[in-house]
Amino acid sequence: MKESIEILIRQDGLLISSPFKQEVEFIAQPVSELGSRLVRYCTPKSPAGLDVLFYIAEDLLFFKKFTLPLQTADIKEAISYQLAMFAPFEGKMLHSFTTVRDKQGYNVCLYAALEEAIVPWLEEVTAQGFQVAGLFPESQRYVTRLCKKKEWALLLPGRFPKLLIFSDKKIKNRILCHNELSIEELTALKAGDVIYKPAAQEGSGFQDAGLLLAAKALHKELNLLPPSYRRPDYLRYVLIGLCLLNLLVLVAAGTAKEYNVITLLNKIEEEIETLRPSVKEVEQLRIEEKQLVDTVGRIEGIGENFDIIRFLEKVTKALPENSYLDQIRMDDKTGDIQLQGYTEDIGALTAKLDALGKAKLKSTSRRRNQ
Repeated sequence: MKESIEILIRQDGLLISSPFKQEVEFIAQPVSELGSRLVRYCTPKSPAGLDVLFYIAEDLLFFKKFTLPLQTADIKEAISYQLAMFAPFEGKMLHSFTTVRDKQGYNVCLYAALEEAIVPWLEEVTAQGFQVAGLFPESQRYVTRLCKKKEWALLLPGRFPKLLIFSDKKIKNRILCHNELSIEELTALKAGDVIYKPAAQEGSGFQDAGLLLAAKALHKELNLLPPSYRRPDYLRYVLIGLCLLNLLVLVAAGTAKEYNVITLLNKIEEEIETLRPSVKEVEQLRIEEKQLVDTVGRIEGIGENFDIIRFLEKVTKALPENSYLDQIRMDDKTGDIQLQGYTEDIGALTAKLDALGKAKLKSTSRRRNQ
């Protein structure tokens, strides 16, 4: 990773510092020959191997907090329109913003600066072979991993002290103060769980902001650097490439799995078609078996057939002379045989009933002996 040089743009001049050099150099206004002075400052290191980070003092930046409706179609376009209305200066502007969505809308924090006041210094630095890595508000120097998942605030001194309120790494508001507030007043304002201040005195209640400067700044948001000076974000491209590669792998895996499933389904379908005739044959045999069982059941339910021929032969022999049968009937429930006929000798018929087995005589006419 490249080493870097930090340049803080203030009202009275430029403050140059670097982690690899203990000396801090200040160039008072009006600033001239920034590129050559920067080369001398970093000697013996080569400009080609160094990044330059510009920070703009909060006093020189326009800040505005506002809310956009949730139905906003193009947030960037809406913010550009708001910037043209709110900015206190005319001309081309460098700007950047953060947005946080909630139930009411998009909470926007907007920073802006005049392009003509900054770009000449960027040109001088890049002309000497340096790479400009970013252009951030001064407060972004303090946004580090130490602030992760914290509600915190930063009180920066100046002509008008400024209270910057953060949630994690996102700025929520910047409040301009007419005088420097005490820790008690800031606590009453619910500025945050921790309040930092540069060169905070022990016992003042403030945390020393130097603790944040000792860590590496995140530089994730509010980069005001013009697009023409921004280097390609290779890490982003690599991540996008990896995401696409993972997507292709997932699609390929899904396709292979789908192919295996389709192949298995086709094989199962073939097996089903092979077994279908056998299944139909078995089903037909089951139907025939059921029909046979039903037939056997009906036959068994009928029982032994009554031998009507022998019975009639027996009755004919048993009847006395001058007798005849008129009607024969079988009761389907009891199995009894009912005979109706005529005889002249009822006594003889009564005597011969025993030859017919268990029999009863019922006369319907005493005169005619029916």
